[in-house]
Amino acid sequence: MSKSNITKVKIEEALNRILQGHPRIIHSSQKLSVKAVEEEAGLGSGSVYYYPELVSIIKAHTLKTQKKSQNNSLYEEKISSLQKKLKNEKRLKEKYRLEIIELKSQLSSMASQHNQLALIIQQYQFKINELENLDKVHRIENKDR
Repeated sequence: MSKSNITKVKIEEALNRILQGHPRIIHSSQKLSVKAVEEEAGLGSGSVYYYPELVSIIKAHTLKTQKKSQNNSLYEEKISSLQKKLKNEKRLKEKYRLEIIELKSQLSSMASQHNQLALIIQQYQFKINELENLDKVHRIENKDR
């Protein structure tokens, strides 16, 4: 096996270890990059660039990861937006609940006043009827005299 093939195999193995999340040399939290693959393979700077097909694979995985992180950030923004809306809805719900309690209290008070006024009206109507009857009786008595 030629030196070039051995180097290519080292790069491929390093790339696979990084993609599987089990690198030996670099930290597993390090982002995938050409430099990270070179370090993991134990090669010098710029070694991977002699294998353009591997560089394109690394860049494709990097782009895929970036898209996932963009999707995650969009997802997190959506969640944050929905949480704000939920908080606002809860605030409005509490505000309207308190408003309903106040309006029910006002309605109860108005109903009580209405009943009192209806009773007073009945009493006055009864007095009016009494007075009209007394007036009729007085007229009849005045006619008979």
